[in-house]
Amino acid sequence: MILQYFTNDSFLPYDKYVIILFEAIALFGLAIATTDGYHRVSRIRRTIALSLIFLVAVINIFSLIFLVQALLFDSHHTVAGHDLLFNAMTIYITNIFMFALLYWEIDGGGPDHRVVSERRRDFVFPQQLHKSIAPSNWLPGFTDYLYLSATNVTNFASADTVPISHRAKLLMMIQALVSVIAVVLVAARAIGVLQ
Repeated sequence: MILQYFTNDSFLPYDKYVIILFEAIALFGLAIATTDGYHRVSRIRRTIALSLIFLVAVINIFSLIFLVQALLFDSHHTVAGHDLLFNAMTIYITNIFMFALLYWEIDGGGPDHRVVSERRRDFVFPQQLHKSIAPSNWLPGFTDYLYLSATNVTNFASADTVPISHRAKLLMMIQALVSVIAVVLVAARAIGVLQ
């Protein structure tokens, strides 16, 4: 929401304040649905969390489309080069956090399923394979998913974590594709505009 606040209005599909309000309402609902933590499985919490992630994803995809459109069809350079770079960086960073949250939410059915030991994994972390480097009851935290997401967009592959389900592989592929567009195409064109 903070990144969207600083995004140029021409790169958002709707008024930024309305978008942020909807996201804040969903975040508030998520906080209420998760007041007791992840010690029980909650379909309501999962639905709200996935809805919030989906909302951010749709907005980020529209931002990327508008940014590419401005780069390809704005022959008069009405958007300044530094605005293009800043908004490309915003899309890139949002992509990292959005997919980290999505990985956190889907792996093993979500954090509440992982805590109550209902395990159907989408990712295998090194700590799960090499029991000598972590306690036997080790569970991945949000930082592990954030690291997975950041390494996937910077080198287009996870550094140490293996996606094992088809949905995890597809999500990582989509995330890398969005990053390629944001970094390669947008940054190259924005640098050209700055010159």
